Amino acid sequence: MNKILKYFIASLAIISSATAQPSASFYFTTAFPTGEFKNYNNDIGYGGNMEFFFFTPSPKIPYGLGVDFSYTSYGIHFQTDPYSDELSLTSDRANNFFSAHILFQIAPYSGEIRPYVETLFGGSYIFSITDIGYYYYSDETLNLNDWSWSYGAGVGVKFLTTGDPYFNPGSVFLDLKVRYLMSTQTTYLDKNSIEIYDDAVYYTLNKSQADMITVSIGAYIFF
Repeated sequence: MNKILKYFIASLAIISSATAQPSASFYFTTAFPTGEFKNYNNDIGYGGNMEFFFFTPSPKIPYGLGVDFSYTSYGIHFQTDPYSDELSLTSDRANNFFSAHILFQIAPYSGEIRPYVETLFGGSYIFSITDIGYYYYSDETLNLNDWSWSYGAGVGVKFLTTGDPYFNPGSVFLDLKVRYLMSTQTTYLDKNSIEIYDDAVYYTLNKSQADMITVSIGAYIFF
């Protein structure tokens, strides 16, 4: 307990020593599978991010610390049975990633154009909810969920759109970024994961790392 209290007090001291204002940002994100993940799932994912910085780079401290929350869906369209074409999907919500990361960013504290580098560490909750109907039988629902640790790095650049480049409160920047995210092994689906033969539904699950490259565009706002 004493160690936890010391870490907490030290964190408060670091945050209170920063002079820059907190900020928030909102993004539209496109995700591209890579590595083993791409071998099973070649679909492009779409989603969004929200970031909240407790403090941002300042003259005293050239880095920022915050949290990142993101949601990405790959929207797999499963193949129907090649012989009878009986398989139909009334609700297809496969391979959804909800992620939360601690975000560390190094960037200039002033200027109209601010390039930056960042690192992330956290985890992803992966879930699939798919309702399946076939022939004269009752619908079935496939629920799949798993968790993986994830980490990565990225680069980006902010462009001032409104406000003062040296007096941050109220300033808004257009933010463009690219990240490479790696994960521990997790379970997910591919286009051949659901099949029907002899009036029975069969499921095949894949397990590997779910690495991806994300490209985001959004608004970065200082309070």
